[in-house]
Amino acid sequence: MKTFQQFLAPYLVGVTILGLSSCSSPSVDTPTQPSIPPQPPIATPDPQKQAVSPANTIPITIYQVDSQCSELVPRQITVPKEKALETAIAEVLNQQSSSDFPLSYRVNLDSEQQIVTIDFRVPTTAERTFNSLSSCEQLALFGSLRQTLTNNPNWQINQVIFTEQGEEIAL
Repeated sequence: MKTFQQFLAPYLVGVTILGLSSCSSPSVDTPTQPSIPPQPPIATPDPQKQAVSPANTIPITIYQVDSQCSELVPRQITVPKEKALETAIAEVLNQQSSSDFPLSYRVNLDSEQQIVTIDFRVPTTAERTFNSLSSCEQLALFGSLRQTLTNNPNWQINQVIFTEQGEEIAL
């Protein structure tokens, strides 16, 4: 009988341990997301800043107003040869953009007469107009564009005309 008790005690202890180890709290179904490794964001190329081989670029000087708003300061940039004029205009205008005075524009180059006309479009919902620009803002916008375009020897531009929907801007 002693052998039976010696055998029964370890057996009961083992069964008890096995029973307790398999006990767990009731499972609750929770929706799980599949484990997907994070993907890097897809970059959308900016057409103005796409890679261009150095052989297809030229250096140009654009002008921006200084911190005292007293003079225009030159800055050298490199632009694609094919779209040098358009890129220079876009670069100057990017420096002037603001949320209360959004601008769109069209450029007309008369290479025979060496005249560039920049026709601006200001949305009717804009908070400001050309007439509301301070003298500093006018210098930054019109002066920067005029000097950038007329001082570049590659373009040989003698005159820059600014219009708003075809009408010359008079300030």
